Amino acid sequence: MTHQTDVIELLERDHRLINELVELLDAEDDPAEIRRLFLRIVGELSAHEAVEQQVVFPAFRAKFASAGDDTLAHRMGEHEEMNEMLAEMRSLAPDCFAFVKRGSALLLELKGHFLLEQETVFDRMRQECSSDELVELGARALAVKEHAPAFPG
Repeated sequence: MTHQTDVIELLERDHRLINELVELLDAEDDPAEIRRLFLRIVGELSAHEAVEQQVVFPAFRAKFASAGDDTLAHRMGEHEEMNEMLAEMRSLAPDCFAFVKRGSALLLELKGHFLLEQETVFDRMRQECSSDELVELGARALAVKEHAPAFPG
């Protein structure tokens, strides 16, 4: 029997990859490599966010529909902030100070967001969903990733 990836494993793997890419971006000096890394990060974040918006967040809402739970509102607000930062970076030259400064801010923003997401969304879903449910969501997530837009939003 082949191992099927559950949606939380898939998203945590995304977090690790994106963190690694942003750290490489933060340390890079070559403008062409900076641009390549930036575009890769944007693509990975876009697919990751599409999975959350279309698969994970609706499943989370279904499990935790209690009045007053604003967990998803906070995570989605963080997505909007990061997407604005990415949009600003996209219009800047990769070797300019403003790009580098936003890249460092993005690194911090992502690390904080990923940690909160794991604690407030992923951990709760792992407690409330069966392994079969998480695997089924993982299969849906892989399908969404294949058709994700090139830029998050």
